[in-house]
Amino acid sequence: MKLKSLIIFLSLVIVGCNNTQVKEEKFVTAQEEREYLEKYGNTLSLEETLEIAKERNLDLRIKELEREIATLDKKIAFGNFLPSITLGGSYTRLDDNINIEMGLNLPQLPPQIPIKFPSSLETKLIDESFYTTGVAAQIPIFVPSTWYLYSARKKGEDISKLAESFADKMLQLQVMSEYFYILALETERDTLINNLKSSQELEKKVETSLKVEGVLEWELQKVQALVESQKIALNKNERDLKIAKMNLKKTLNLNLQEDIKLESIESVEVELPTLEDCIYNALNGNEILQITEKGKEINEDLKKIAITNFLPKIVLGGGYINNSNQTLADPDFLFGNVTGVISIFNGFKNVNEYKKAVRREKIGELTLEKQFMTTVLEVTKAYENVKTTQELWRMAKLNYEAEIGKLNQRKVERRVEMIGDEEYYKALAEYNEALSLKEKVQYQYEMALGALSIAMGKAPFRGGN
Repeated sequence: MKLKSLIIFLSLVIVGCNNTQVKEEKFVTAQEEREYLEKYGNTLSLEETLEIAKERNLDLRIKELEREIATLDKKIAFGNFLPSITLGGSYTRLDDNINIEMGLNLPQLPPQIPIKFPSSLETKLIDESFYTTGVAAQIPIFVPSTWYLYSARKKGEDISKLAESFADKMLQLQVMSEYFYILALETERDTLINNLKSSQELEKKVETSLKVEGVLEWELQKVQALVESQKIALNKNERDLKIAKMNLKKTLNLNLQEDIKLESIESVEVELPTLEDCIYNALNGNEILQITEKGKEINEDLKKIAITNFLPKIVLGGGYINNSNQTLADPDFLFGNVTGVISIFNGFKNVNEYKKAVRREKIGELTLEKQFMTTVLEVTKAYENVKTTQELWRMAKLNYEAEIGKLNQRKVERRVEMIGDEEYYKALAEYNEALSLKEKVQYQYEMALGALSIAMGKAPFRGGN
């Protein structure tokens, strides 16, 4: 019983220590992240946010490690061209010496001579115990498969570099999307607040009218329902904003509970090149197209490797051996050899491997052709989307300028008591709605430009190009 109690007590102590250690690690991590954010000030700009993402994003770290693995695979393949040197040693002990018996065909002497020759002679062949040490080296002289294996690994490294570059650009686009979504929600919140104020002023007027029987009770209930719906919309906006910030912090690999503030941005229209120029840039710079092309080239190398299975393989070898066996007149010696191997028949394995490689090569060609058309289509869609959002942005800016004039007029009318608070807050809500629409379309324009830039193999954030 005492032993059980002791075991339970020790288990609780160990678990408690582990929990304390985890809590301390979490505290240190949160403190580091807080200090990390402090160097950027109270608010983060889009450029600073992209910088943090590049330094801390986990997906990008994984791509970096995959690129390093591809580089190591290439170095491993290159090692097949270099000589391999091995050092070996062994010690052997037998239960007895190993002797050899040799028959002797000696002539027999006459009986008068009392001398008898032995019919056989026994001598030691291997000592009871001995050791052997040696150094061996070999180098391929003619092994064609190693050439094409190295070529394929080198292209694999190129693919991993392209994949890392593409992941970096997609990360930028993701951060921009989450950043703009937060700004849009913050602008929308101002509109919802002013809508709520306008509805609350209307509610006060209707309550006064009900007291003098100027309206019916259901009309007041209708206004109250409107006020409640706008409160719900404002609460939903706050919840959406909280989740949007957490999504951005997850992308940045920051503490989800740490609050962040973002700077607003002002965009300028850019002069678009022609669609033909965009397609040309995409065909030369699009990472997905380049990765597909490299994949096709790897399939060509695999076909060449399959062909080399029909060819002989020649390896040059040599080394040095030292043996302590005393029966050897020379205990150490050098040796060299040339080894050649060729496959004559292995159940048509080489033939079928070649057929398989030919079909893979054909798949690579068809995939490249398909990706070529996909790239042209994606660039065209992205280009037209930029033009559409550009037109919507211009319209939203005109509407915003009109609402500025309208709001200024309502301010003057309110000052001279031509209108009440309800009309003023309504005009203010319409102004904020126009501002929100302008900024949302502005963000859509930036995202459309970013998507077009990625399709052409460029960075989506213009400040980072």
